[in-house]
Amino acid sequence: MAPSNDPVEFVEKAVDKLHARMFYYLKTVWKRIRALLTPLSKFLKNVISGAKSLAKTVGKAAVKQVTSAAQFILKLIDRVELTLKNLVKLGKRILDTIRKNKDRSRVIRILKTVIRKYVEMIRQVWGWVQEIWDELGVLDTALSIISRFASVLQLIFRWIRDVTGILDAVKKAKALLKKVVKTLRLEVKQAIRLLKDVAKLPVPKEA
Repeated sequence: MAPSNDPVEFVEKAVDKLHARMFYYLKTVWKRIRALLTPLSKFLKNVISGAKSLAKTVGKAAVKQVTSAAQFILKLIDRVELTLKNLVKLGKRILDTIRKNKDRSRVIRILKTVIRKYVEMIRQVWGWVQEIWDELGVLDTALSIISRFASVLQLIFRWIRDVTGILDAVKKAKALLKKVVKTLRLEVKQAIRLLKDVAKLPVPKEA
């Protein structure tokens, strides 16, 4: 098979692959993460409202860890989802630009700008996913402390029985994100390599 003369063919292939992965993270992984951790929001409100009484049994540190970690995680979940949506849109736009625009000089000029933005967004997602994973570990530990006192606390807080389900969801989310962190790390490396290769692309003179 004869080699292609298209200077941006490698960009199309790389972005197509990354685009598929970002779409997968958005539609499959993040949908699962959100489903697992949605009950955390209601549980957090209950913890905050009963914080003083709860702290008398489990300690202030555990209550503080649950509230701060849960708030941080819930905020970042929204941020990652929004960025993934924007990544999917941008990836599609990049692919459309490559496939529909025959002026390769113009395409290369555009790519030198948008690929940088695209790669930076992927790096942001990776960083945030790592942070969520770290905070899930903190939350796991703090919830485990509360769980030990669940039988006693149920006499005061009916909602405390939910801690078992929340703890299970946190563990599942943590296990899922552990895999995502590893695969995203590889994809970040691929994206950075793409960015460097695009930066080296000579811009053909316009006809």
